[in-house]
Amino acid sequence: MSEYNYFKDFRSNVINQYEQCNAYKLLCDNESYNPSRDLNTEEDINHVPFIATTLFKKSSGLYSNLLRINTKNLEKWTVSSSTSGDPSVVGRNLPDLLKIQELMRCDKKTLRPRFDYECVFYPEPEVMRMHNSENLCDKPTESYIGNLLDLFDFGKDTLFLLKPFEGNFQVDIDEFEKFITNHNNKEDYLLVGGSTPIFYNTIEYLMDKMEPVNLGKNVLIHTGGGGWDGRKGSVNIGNKIERWRFVETVSRFLGVPEENFIDSYSFTENSFVITGHYSKKHKDYLFHVPSWGRLIIRDVKTLNPLNKVGNKGFIQVLNAYGTDTFAGASVLVDDIGEIVSTKECPDCGKDEMTIKIVGRVKGAEAKGCGATLNVSGGKK
Repeated sequence: MSEYNYFKDFRSNVINQYEQCNAYKLLCDNESYNPSRDLNTEEDINHVPFIATTLFKKSSGLYSNLLRINTKNLEKWTVSSSTSGDPSVVGRNLPDLLKIQELMRCDKKTLRPRFDYECVFYPEPEVMRMHNSENLCDKPTESYIGNLLDLFDFGKDTLFLLKPFEGNFQVDIDEFEKFITNHNNKEDYLLVGGSTPIFYNTIEYLMDKMEPVNLGKNVLIHTGGGGWDGRKGSVNIGNKIERWRFVETVSRFLGVPEENFIDSYSFTENSFVITGHYSKKHKDYLFHVPSWGRLIIRDVKTLNPLNKVGNKGFIQVLNAYGTDTFAGASVLVDDIGEIVSTKECPDCGKDEMTIKIVGRVKGAEAKGCGATLNVSGGKK
Protein backbone atom coordinates (compact mmCIF):
# COMPACT_ATOMS: atom_id res chain seq x y z
CA MET A 1 0.00 0.00 0.00
CA SER A 2 3.03 2.30 -0.21
CA GLU A 3 1.57 3.89 -3.35
CA TYR A 4 -1.44 5.13 -1.38
CA ASN A 5 -1.72 8.42 0.48
CA TYR A 6 -3.93 7.54 3.44
CA PHE A 7 -4.98 11.02 4.50
CA LYS A 8 -5.62 12.24 0.97
CA ASP A 9 -7.69 9.14 0.22
CA PHE A 10 -9.53 9.26 3.54
CA ARG A 11 -10.43 12.91 3.07
CA SER A 12 -11.74 12.16 -0.41
CA ASN A 13 -13.75 9.22 0.95
CA VAL A 14 -15.39 11.30 3.68
CA ILE A 15 -16.23 14.14 1.29
CA ASN A 16 -17.77 11.72 -1.21
CA GLN A 17 -19.72 10.00 1.58
CA TYR A 18 -21.03 13.40 2.74
CA GLU A 19 -22.21 14.14 -0.79
CA GLN A 20 -23.60 10.68 -1.59
CA CYS A 21 -25.31 9.60 1.65
CA ASN A 22 -28.11 11.87 2.85
CA ALA A 23 -28.16 10.27 6.30
CA TYR A 24 -24.46 11.01 6.83
CA LYS A 25 -24.88 14.55 5.49
CA LEU A 26 -27.70 15.09 7.98
CA LEU A 27 -25.48 13.83 10.80
CA CYS A 28 -22.66 16.17 9.75
CA ASP A 29 -24.96 19.15 9.23
CA ASN A 30 -26.37 18.66 12.73
CA GLU A 31 -22.80 18.98 13.97
CA SER A 32 -22.11 22.01 11.74
CA TYR A 33 -19.47 19.86 10.09
CA ASN A 34 -18.43 19.99 6.45
CA PRO A 35 -15.49 17.77 5.52
CA SER A 36 -14.46 19.96 2.58
CA ARG A 37 -13.99 22.81 5.03
CA ASP A 38 -13.06 21.03 8.27
CA LEU A 39 -10.90 18.06 7.27
CA ASN A 40 -7.53 19.45 6.23
CA THR A 41 -4.86 17.71 8.34
CA GLU A 42 -4.32 14.37 10.11
CA GLU A 43 -5.14 16.10 13.40
CA ASP A 44 -8.62 16.94 12.06
CA ILE A 45 -9.46 13.22 11.85
CA ASN A 46 -10.46 13.25 15.54
CA HIS A 47 -13.44 15.45 14.66
CA VAL A 48 -14.86 13.46 11.75
CA PRO A 49 -18.44 12.47 12.71
CA PHE A 50 -18.99 8.75 12.99
CA ILE A 51 -21.88 6.39 12.45
CA ALA A 52 -22.49 3.86 15.21
CA THR A 53 -22.66 0.20 14.29
CA THR A 54 -26.00 0.04 16.14
CA LEU A 55 -27.52 1.97 13.23
CA PHE A 56 -26.58 -0.82 10.83
CA LYS A 57 -28.59 -3.36 12.82
CA LYS A 58 -31.41 -5.02 10.93
CA SER A 59 -33.91 -3.98 13.59
CA SER A 60 -33.12 -0.29 13.07
CA GLY A 61 -34.38 -0.47 9.49
CA LEU A 62 -31.80 2.13 8.47
CA TYR A 63 -29.35 0.00 6.49
CA SER A 64 -30.70 1.18 3.12
CA ASN A 65 -30.39 4.80 4.28
CA LEU A 66 -26.70 4.19 4.96
CA LEU A 67 -25.94 3.35 1.33
CA ARG A 68 -24.01 5.70 -0.95
CA ILE A 69 -25.71 4.30 -4.06
CA ASN A 70 -29.25 3.50 -5.07
CA THR A 71 -30.43 0.05 -3.93
CA LYS A 72 -31.15 -0.90 -7.55
CA ASN A 73 -27.38 -0.70 -8.17
CA LEU A 74 -26.53 -2.81 -5.12
CA GLU A 75 -25.20 -6.35 -5.54
CA LYS A 76 -25.73 -7.77 -2.06
CA TRP A 77 -26.18 -7.15 1.66
CA THR A 78 -23.42 -8.57 3.83
CA VAL A 79 -24.67 -9.59 7.28
CA SER A 80 -22.92 -10.36 10.54
CA SER A 81 -23.13 -13.66 12.42
CA SER A 82 -25.24 -12.15 15.16
CA THR A 83 -25.40 -13.77 18.58
CA SER A 84 -28.46 -11.69 19.53
CA GLY A 85 -30.42 -12.51 16.39
CA ASP A 86 -30.19 -8.90 15.21
CA PRO A 87 -27.40 -8.85 12.61
CA SER A 88 -25.68 -5.86 11.10
CA VAL A 89 -26.67 -5.33 7.46
CA VAL A 90 -24.17 -3.62 5.16
CA GLY A 91 -24.60 -3.12 1.42
CA ARG A 92 -21.56 -4.00 -0.70
CA ASN A 93 -20.54 -4.33 -4.33
CA LEU A 94 -17.66 -6.35 -5.71
CA PRO A 95 -15.10 -3.48 -5.93
CA ASP A 96 -15.42 -2.89 -2.17
CA LEU A 97 -14.84 -6.59 -1.46
CA LEU A 98 -11.85 -6.73 -3.80
CA LYS A 99 -10.35 -3.76 -1.96
CA ILE A 100 -10.68 -5.70 1.31
CA GLN A 101 -8.87 -8.59 -0.38
CA GLU A 102 -6.10 -6.25 -1.49
CA LEU A 103 -5.65 -5.01 2.07
CA MET A 104 -5.65 -8.55 3.45
CA ARG A 105 -2.93 -9.54 1.02
CA CYS A 106 -0.81 -6.62 2.21
CA ASP A 107 -1.25 -7.93 5.77
CA LYS A 108 -0.46 -11.48 4.69
CA LYS A 109 2.91 -10.42 3.27
CA THR A 110 4.11 -9.50 6.75
CA LEU A 111 2.27 -12.01 8.93
CA ARG A 112 1.77 -15.22 6.95
CA PRO A 113 4.72 -17.39 5.90
CA ARG A 114 4.41 -20.35 3.55
CA PHE A 115 1.98 -23.16 4.33
CA ASP A 116 1.87 -26.60 2.82
CA TYR A 117 -1.27 -27.65 4.69
CA GLU A 118 -4.25 -25.70 6.03
CA CYS A 119 -6.99 -26.77 8.40
CA VAL A 120 -9.64 -24.29 9.56
CA PHE A 121 -12.69 -24.25 11.80
CA TYR A 122 -14.84 -22.66 9.10
CA PRO A 123 -17.33 -23.99 6.56
CA GLU A 124 -16.39 -23.91 2.90
CA PRO A 125 -16.64 -20.28 1.72
CA GLU A 126 -19.56 -20.77 -0.67
CA VAL A 127 -21.55 -22.67 1.96
CA MET A 128 -20.91 -19.99 4.60
CA ARG A 129 -21.64 -17.17 2.18
CA MET A 130 -25.15 -18.40 1.39
CA HIS A 131 -26.03 -19.59 4.90
CA ASN A 132 -29.48 -18.30 5.93
CA SER A 133 -29.62 -16.04 2.87
CA GLU A 134 -32.78 -13.98 2.35
CA ASN A 135 -33.88 -10.99 0.26
CA LEU A 136 -33.96 -7.42 1.56
CA CYS A 137 -35.08 -4.66 -0.81
CA ASP A 138 -34.93 -7.28 -3.60
CA LYS A 139 -31.23 -7.91 -2.96
CA PRO A 140 -29.77 -11.09 -1.44
CA THR A 141 -28.12 -11.22 1.95
CA GLU A 142 -24.85 -13.08 2.33
CA SER A 143 -22.74 -13.86 5.37
CA TYR A 144 -19.97 -11.30 5.75
CA ILE A 145 -17.54 -13.89 7.11
CA GLY A 146 -18.47 -16.08 4.14
CA ASN A 147 -17.50 -13.26 1.81
CA LEU A 148 -14.21 -12.82 3.65
CA LEU A 149 -13.49 -16.53 3.38
CA ASP A 150 -14.11 -16.22 -0.35
CA LEU A 151 -11.35 -13.60 -0.46
CA PHE A 152 -8.76 -15.62 1.46
CA ASP A 153 -6.10 -17.35 -0.58
CA PHE A 154 -6.84 -20.82 0.76
CA GLY A 155 -5.03 -23.72 -0.86
CA LYS A 156 -7.07 -26.13 -2.94
CA ASP A 157 -6.56 -28.89 -0.35
CA THR A 158 -7.58 -26.82 2.69
CA LEU A 159 -9.65 -28.78 5.22
CA PHE A 160 -12.84 -26.93 6.19
CA LEU A 161 -13.95 -28.56 9.42
CA LEU A 162 -17.47 -27.11 9.79
CA LYS A 163 -20.01 -29.18 7.88
CA PRO A 164 -23.69 -28.34 7.24
CA PHE A 165 -25.96 -30.12 9.69
CA GLU A 166 -29.71 -29.61 10.23
CA GLY A 167 -29.68 -25.99 9.08
CA ASN A 168 -26.52 -25.13 10.96
CA PHE A 169 -22.96 -26.47 11.19
CA GLN A 170 -21.14 -29.12 13.18
CA VAL A 171 -17.43 -29.80 13.61
CA ASP A 172 -15.86 -32.80 11.95
CA ILE A 173 -13.76 -33.65 15.00
CA ASP A 174 -12.57 -36.94 13.51
CA GLU A 175 -11.10 -35.07 10.54
CA PHE A 176 -9.25 -32.67 12.84
CA GLU A 177 -7.93 -35.51 14.99
CA LYS A 178 -6.70 -37.26 11.87
CA PHE A 179 -5.03 -34.04 10.63
CA ILE A 180 -3.05 -33.37 13.81
CA THR A 181 -2.13 -37.04 14.18
CA ASN A 182 -0.82 -37.21 10.62
CA HIS A 183 1.38 -34.15 11.16
CA ASN A 184 2.60 -35.11 14.62
CA ASN A 185 6.40 -34.72 15.04
CA LYS A 186 6.90 -33.84 11.35
CA GLU A 187 7.65 -30.08 11.57
CA ASP A 188 5.38 -29.49 8.56
CA TYR A 189 4.39 -25.97 7.54
CA LEU A 190 0.79 -25.74 8.74
CA LEU A 191 -1.94 -23.16 9.18
CA VAL A 192 -4.53 -24.10 11.80
CA GLY A 193 -7.19 -21.53 12.56
CA GLY A 194 -10.77 -20.38 12.45
CA SER A 195 -13.54 -19.60 14.90
CA THR A 196 -12.13 -19.21 18.40
CA PRO A 197 -14.90 -20.81 20.52
CA ILE A 198 -15.27 -23.79 18.18
CA PHE A 199 -11.50 -24.28 18.01
CA TYR A 200 -11.15 -24.09 21.79
CA ASN A 201 -14.12 -26.34 22.46
CA THR A 202 -12.67 -28.97 20.11
CA ILE A 203 -9.28 -28.87 21.83
CA GLU A 204 -10.91 -29.28 25.25
CA TYR A 205 -12.85 -32.28 23.95
CA LEU A 206 -9.77 -33.94 22.47
CA MET A 207 -7.72 -33.37 25.64
CA ASP A 208 -9.92 -35.96 27.34
CA LYS A 209 -9.64 -38.36 24.43
CA MET A 210 -6.03 -38.43 23.24
CA GLU A 211 -2.47 -37.54 24.13
CA PRO A 212 -1.05 -34.13 23.11
CA VAL A 213 0.73 -33.88 19.77
CA ASN A 214 3.83 -31.98 18.69
CA LEU A 215 3.12 -30.06 15.48
CA GLY A 216 6.22 -27.92 15.95
CA LYS A 217 7.61 -24.48 15.28
CA ASN A 218 6.46 -24.21 11.64
CA VAL A 219 2.77 -23.91 12.54
CA LEU A 220 0.73 -20.71 12.62
CA ILE A 221 -2.40 -20.64 14.79
CA HIS A 222 -4.63 -17.93 13.31
CA THR A 223 -8.00 -17.24 14.91
CA GLY A 224 -10.48 -14.59 13.81
CA GLY A 225 -14.04 -13.39 13.95
CA GLY A 226 -14.27 -12.73 17.67
CA GLY A 227 -16.13 -15.11 19.96
CA TRP A 228 -13.82 -14.61 22.96
CA ASP A 229 -16.91 -14.22 25.14
CA GLY A 230 -17.68 -17.84 24.26
CA ARG A 231 -20.43 -16.94 21.82
CA LYS A 232 -20.45 -16.51 18.06
CA GLY A 233 -23.58 -16.72 15.96
CA SER A 234 -25.48 -19.78 17.17
CA VAL A 235 -22.43 -21.13 19.05
CA ASN A 236 -22.36 -20.70 22.82
CA ILE A 237 -19.84 -22.72 24.84
CA GLY A 238 -21.12 -21.23 28.10
CA ASN A 239 -18.14 -19.26 29.34
CA LYS A 240 -15.71 -16.52 28.37
CA ILE A 241 -12.39 -17.58 26.87
CA GLU A 242 -9.36 -15.86 28.35
CA ARG A 243 -6.91 -15.17 25.57
CA TRP A 244 -3.89 -16.28 27.58
CA ARG A 245 -5.67 -19.48 28.58
CA PHE A 246 -6.58 -20.24 24.96
CA VAL A 247 -2.98 -19.76 23.86
CA GLU A 248 -1.45 -21.77 26.69
CA THR A 249 -3.96 -24.61 26.34
CA VAL A 250 -3.74 -24.92 22.57
CA SER A 251 0.04 -24.44 22.62
CA ARG A 252 0.51 -27.32 25.07
CA PHE A 253 -1.89 -29.68 23.35
CA LEU A 254 -0.77 -29.06 19.77
CA GLY A 255 2.89 -28.51 20.56
CA VAL A 256 3.06 -25.07 18.90
CA PRO A 257 5.12 -22.16 20.33
CA GLU A 258 3.03 -19.39 21.89
CA GLU A 259 4.72 -16.79 19.69
CA ASN A 260 3.10 -18.49 16.67
CA PHE A 261 -0.41 -17.35 17.63
CA ILE A 262 -2.16 -14.47 15.88
CA ASP A 263 -5.73 -13.19 15.95
CA SER A 264 -7.61 -10.94 13.51
CA TYR A 265 -10.13 -8.29 14.53
CA SER A 266 -12.71 -6.66 12.31
CA PHE A 267 -16.48 -6.29 12.05
CA THR A 268 -19.06 -6.18 9.30
CA GLU A 269 -19.12 -2.37 9.00
CA ASN A 270 -15.33 -2.16 8.65
CA SER A 271 -13.11 -2.68 5.59
CA PHE A 272 -9.66 -3.50 6.97
CA VAL A 273 -8.56 -6.30 9.24
CA ILE A 274 -6.48 -5.52 12.33
CA THR A 275 -4.18 -8.43 13.15
CA GLY A 276 -2.51 -9.03 16.49
CA HIS A 277 0.27 -11.32 17.65
CA TYR A 278 0.35 -12.97 21.05
CA SER A 279 2.71 -11.46 23.63
CA LYS A 280 3.92 -13.63 26.50
CA LYS A 281 4.84 -10.51 28.44
CA HIS A 282 1.38 -8.96 28.14
CA LYS A 283 -0.42 -12.34 28.19
CA ASP A 284 -2.63 -10.96 25.44
CA TYR A 285 -2.74 -10.28 21.72
CA LEU A 286 -1.26 -6.95 20.63
CA PHE A 287 -3.08 -5.62 17.58
CA HIS A 288 -1.30 -3.40 15.07
CA VAL A 289 -3.27 -0.72 13.21
CA PRO A 290 -1.95 -0.91 9.63
CA SER A 291 -0.78 2.11 7.66
CA TRP A 292 -3.84 1.90 5.38
CA GLY A 293 -6.25 2.53 8.28
CA ARG A 294 -6.65 4.64 11.39
CA LEU A 295 -8.22 3.92 14.77
CA ILE A 296 -9.35 6.15 17.63
CA ILE A 297 -10.15 5.08 21.18
CA ARG A 298 -12.99 7.20 22.62
CA ASP A 299 -13.99 7.68 26.24
CA VAL A 300 -17.11 5.61 26.99
CA LYS A 301 -18.84 8.53 28.73
CA THR A 302 -17.65 11.71 26.98
CA LEU A 303 -16.71 10.16 23.61
CA ASN A 304 -13.62 12.36 23.63
CA PRO A 305 -10.57 10.84 21.90
CA LEU A 306 -8.00 9.23 24.22
CA ASN A 307 -4.27 8.95 23.57
CA LYS A 308 -2.50 7.76 26.72
CA VAL A 309 -1.12 4.28 27.28
CA GLY A 310 -3.64 2.24 29.27
CA ASN A 311 -6.66 4.34 28.24
CA LYS A 312 -9.71 2.22 27.41
CA GLY A 313 -12.73 3.17 25.36
CA PHE A 314 -14.94 2.56 22.34
CA ILE A 315 -13.17 1.71 19.10
CA GLN A 316 -13.66 4.02 16.12
CA VAL A 317 -12.24 2.97 12.76
CA LEU A 318 -11.55 5.34 9.87
CA ASN A 319 -11.64 3.70 6.44
CA ALA A 320 -10.06 5.31 3.41
CA TYR A 321 -10.76 2.30 1.20
CA GLY A 322 -13.45 -0.27 0.51
CA THR A 323 -16.55 1.72 1.47
CA ASP A 324 -17.71 3.19 -1.86
CA THR A 325 -21.06 1.44 -1.49
CA PHE A 326 -21.97 2.34 2.10
CA ALA A 327 -21.32 4.99 4.74
CA GLY A 328 -18.35 3.24 6.36
CA ALA A 329 -15.67 5.93 6.29
CA SER A 330 -15.99 6.60 10.03
CA VAL A 331 -17.61 3.97 12.24
CA LEU A 332 -17.86 3.53 16.02
CA VAL A 333 -18.34 0.03 17.40
CA ASP A 334 -19.44 -1.10 20.86
CA ASP A 335 -16.16 -2.93 21.42
CA ILE A 336 -13.68 -1.69 24.00
CA GLY A 337 -10.04 -1.25 23.08
CA GLU A 338 -7.04 -0.37 25.25
CA ILE A 339 -4.14 1.74 24.01
CA VAL A 340 -0.82 -0.10 24.33
CA SER A 341 1.13 2.44 22.27
CA THR A 342 0.20 5.19 19.83
CA LYS A 343 3.38 4.76 17.80
CA GLU A 344 5.23 1.48 18.24
CA CYS A 345 4.52 -2.06 19.40
CA PRO A 346 6.44 -2.52 22.67
CA ASP A 347 6.73 -6.25 22.01
CA CYS A 348 8.01 -6.48 18.43
CA GLY A 349 9.02 -2.87 17.72
CA LYS A 350 6.85 -2.39 14.63
CA ASP A 351 6.07 1.29 13.98
CA GLU A 352 2.29 1.09 14.24
CA MET A 353 -0.35 2.07 16.78
CA THR A 354 -0.89 -0.96 19.03
CA ILE A 355 -3.98 -1.85 21.05
CA LYS A 356 -5.57 -4.66 23.01
CA ILE A 357 -9.16 -5.73 22.37
CA VAL A 358 -10.79 -5.77 25.80
CA GLY A 359 -14.23 -6.97 24.77
CA ARG A 360 -17.74 -5.76 24.15
CA VAL A 361 -19.75 -3.58 26.52
CA LYS A 362 -22.40 -5.57 28.36
CA GLY A 363 -25.20 -5.33 30.86
CA ALA A 364 -26.54 -1.94 31.83
CA GLU A 365 -23.67 -0.18 30.10
CA ALA A 366 -24.55 -1.91 26.84
CA LYS A 367 -28.20 -0.88 27.13
CA GLY A 368 -27.18 2.76 27.35
CA CYS A 369 -24.65 2.24 24.62
CA GLY A 370 -27.19 2.48 21.82
CA ALA A 371 -28.15 6.00 22.84
CA THR A 372 -24.54 6.97 23.44
CA LEU A 373 -23.37 5.66 20.10
CA ASN A 374 -26.00 7.58 18.15
CA VAL A 375 -24.04 10.75 18.79
CA SER A 376 -21.33 11.93 16.39
CA GLY A 377 -17.68 12.57 17.19
CA GLY A 378 -18.38 16.10 18.25
CA LYS A 379 -16.39 18.81 16.54
CA LYS A 380 -14.71 20.94 19.19
